[in-house]
Amino acid sequence: MKWRSRFYLFLKKAVVAGLLLTPGLIVAQEFSDTTHRLHEVQISGKKKIASSSQAVEVVSGEKLNGSSGLILADVLKELPGISSLKSGGTIAKPVIHGLHSNRLLLLNNGVRLEGQQWGAEHAPELDPMLAERIEVIKSAASVRYGAEAMGGVILLQPRVLPVGAGLNGGINLTGISNGRGVTGSAMFTGGLSGLKGFGWRLQGTLKRSGNIHTADYMIGNTGLAERNYSAALGYTNKKARYELYYSHFGAIYGIMYTAHVATLEDIESRIAAGQPFEEYGFTYQINVPRQNIRHDLLKANFHYDFAPERTFDFTYAYQRNHRREFDLRRGNREALPINDLLLSTHTLDMMLGARNKAGSGASLGINGMLQINNNVPGTLANTFIPNYDSFSAAIFFARNWLTERAEYELGLRYDFKQFDAAGFRYAYGESDDITEQYYGGKRKFHNLTGTAGAVFRLGGMVRLISNIGAGWRAPSANELFSKGLHHGAGLFEVGDPGLQIEQGYKWTNGLSYVDMPLELRLDLYAQYIRNYIYTRPDKSFRQTMSGTFPVFRYRQTAAFFRGTDFSVIYRFTYGLTYMFNASLVIASDLNNGGYLPLIPGGKAGSRLRLELGQTRKVWKDFCLQLNHEYTFRQGRFLQGSDFAPPPPGYHLLGISVGNTIPIANHRLGLDITAENLFNRLYKDYMDRYRYFVHGQGRNLMLRLNYRF
Repeated sequence: MKWRSRFYLFLKKAVVAGLLLTPGLIVAQEFSDTTHRLHEVQISGKKKIASSSQAVEVVSGEKLNGSSGLILADVLKELPGISSLKSGGTIAKPVIHGLHSNRLLLLNNGVRLEGQQWGAEHAPELDPMLAERIEVIKSAASVRYGAEAMGGVILLQPRVLPVGAGLNGGINLTGISNGRGVTGSAMFTGGLSGLKGFGWRLQGTLKRSGNIHTADYMIGNTGLAERNYSAALGYTNKKARYELYYSHFGAIYGIMYTAHVATLEDIESRIAAGQPFEEYGFTYQINVPRQNIRHDLLKANFHYDFAPERTFDFTYAYQRNHRREFDLRRGNREALPINDLLLSTHTLDMMLGARNKAGSGASLGINGMLQINNNVPGTLANTFIPNYDSFSAAIFFARNWLTERAEYELGLRYDFKQFDAAGFRYAYGESDDITEQYYGGKRKFHNLTGTAGAVFRLGGMVRLISNIGAGWRAPSANELFSKGLHHGAGLFEVGDPGLQIEQGYKWTNGLSYVDMPLELRLDLYAQYIRNYIYTRPDKSFRQTMSGTFPVFRYRQTAAFFRGTDFSVIYRFTYGLTYMFNASLVIASDLNNGGYLPLIPGGKAGSRLRLELGQTRKVWKDFCLQLNHEYTFRQGRFLQGSDFAPPPPGYHLLGISVGNTIPIANHRLGLDITAENLFNRLYKDYMDRYRYFVHGQGRNLMLRLNYRF
């Protein structure tokens, strides 16, 4: 096939380019005979995820264990500057400084996640239980990670493969009251005594929950079911490391009934009421409308040390994303999906690194990606997005310099993308004549991006970072060509084939102070985005065979984002710690005046934590934590631009208590958490279903984890 020949030609050229670039990069460096390791790639398999001058948040250790059973967006929501875009109580995706979806990159074990992430209600196909550490880059990181990293990057790092004999791992069990959910997860790692350097890892998660409830009522068809697993094999010697990795993500999500209604009068009355007219009971059954998703990833990685200061990395990955969406249909067709999308993605990454004896270094890399998206025949419905082929290639170079009191970084990247789409839809004329409308075409995009940053150590306790980064992304298939019902979102969306690429420029500055018992951090950022693509309701409704839905159209404007993240930690005596964080983002429409829609309001959170420490042997890991979060009403809102004004702000209180008990050389952890402790009835502006339902009510979680 044509795409295969294209890919093989690209692969051949990429390998040749990598071999040719190696001598040039080596000659460009001044090497010493010391044993410094390049920060980006270490022989242990851990990678330095972000540059020093980028704003980064981390979730790891006990904090990550304490979020078992949650989806990725909920794991990250407590971090300053991070929020979530929800579609009911079970589907959510992360938001960084007001940006989400195709403006963020998510990496699973070093591979950029490629699914149908353009949908606001398309949750990331990632299992957070896989990760031992999650890093969130809040700066524009397109130079290192490519197009669509203009808003930031989220990286899930699994446990490093062992290189010696032995067996260790852990088992997590979580019970959730709201939805009567159960999650079980296990991970095992080990090696072979007869084969030094060989390591393996196995991991799996099962999750099931039923209808969730607000403070006052049950929401129909909001169950979910997940089955995820992964496996990795690796071999490490003095010079090289080889790794083979596979992961599978499978999920079924219910779409609440209330988002799909029959008539204009019905939808208007439901928006006015703000909650369902029907009463639902609890069930684990997931009916239509629903989403069925399967995502498979296969990765092969090779790392080689030419010398202690010169390294080479090669990664090939294949991903297969199969998304099927089901809805109420006439003629007993509910067994047929209304959308059946199959996306195949090949990615190739090669990087050379070098570092001199002073600690300064450079990296040079090339990236390539080939995607084929097909609508699987047999749905008997119009396709929401067309079939398309997409090919992209890039080359980047990054350099850093170290001095006694500072570190400086520069980077440059060039990207090229070719997008070829072909689709058709049935259209009805005034006389009820049915015609076929063909659409699509070939588009080419290219862009040059760069980054510059610095880290200043202003004494032993004060650190200042500053980073300016440029990013970009091409419009996605739905933004260009959609014209129909987006079933998962419950919206009728209309694209614009004339959309241009987005170009963003983000400046982040961070000031941190650490002098026990006090830690302070303040981040300030500003981002200008040219040709920012967004949807806005046009105040009309469209009648379809599935019901009546509000119409949203894609538009472009010049956007200006700015805001701040602030956090403070103070450790009192006797194991008492107070934590506070707050964040604010403002997004202005520079062309039309006013503010952009669907931008999170400000939020502030406080946590008071008590740890007993070494006072008692059995209870030394005991902790008690009180949580308070306040989400402000989004007051920066253009009147008349939406079907309902932003809801009022709300407080949520929570509490958690936990302890870890040593059992021989193993550890058993027990944690009980209550969210929305006082069962408050509220609505979140960042919930796309807020027109029809309230947010989740009280939720109790019981977690058991066993480590050996």
